[in-house]
Amino acid sequence: MAQDQPVARSPGVTYAVSNTGPLISAFQSDSFALLTEIFSVVHVPAACESELIEHGWEEELRTAKGRLTTVELAPSEQRRALTVARQIARHPATNDPVAQNHLGEAQAIVLALRPEHHHDILLLDELAARAVAKHAGIRLSGFPGILLLAAQLGLITAEDLKTRLEKCRAQGTYYGVVFIRQVYEMARGGRRKL
Repeated sequence: MAQDQPVARSPGVTYAVSNTGPLISAFQSDSFALLTEIFSVVHVPAACESELIEHGWEEELRTAKGRLTTVELAPSEQRRALTVARQIARHPATNDPVAQNHLGEAQAIVLALRPEHHHDILLLDELAARAVAKHAGIRLSGFPGILLLAAQLGLITAEDLKTRLEKCRAQGTYYGVVFIRQVYEMARGGRRKL
């Protein structure tokens, strides 16, 4: 599934770069097909593919082939990712001060900084990593924000959004009850700010 060269891009098509977390949420809630209605191709760094396999999503990865493209980082990008992982580990919003545990997020950030991904959206849920990505000027959204966008585009209902987030919660992804309710209310009201 690994790829070393950029994919030819079609005008007017939206692409994404993703970290592991949003993809796990998409797989948990049977939402990967919905994700690909919004994004033609989702690019992931190799570290994220490894994390997905470690978490038991290997079959879903095989099924997603063609819409989910794994990208190997160059050695210089891997070194930069280690620096970014250290920034995430030191950020006040982090729950984990070990830089190695943030390599997936860091590689996704470095991949999103490539010129060919300048207009893409980075899918990232972890708060400290989001802060680092935002500081780097990267456009980003979390999985709940993508569901909210899908509701605004008429691809799903607000109730469907809520059900999908609750499926993730039931499988161990931390989306609090209050947070799910807030996203649901935003979907009902047609607002997007995630």
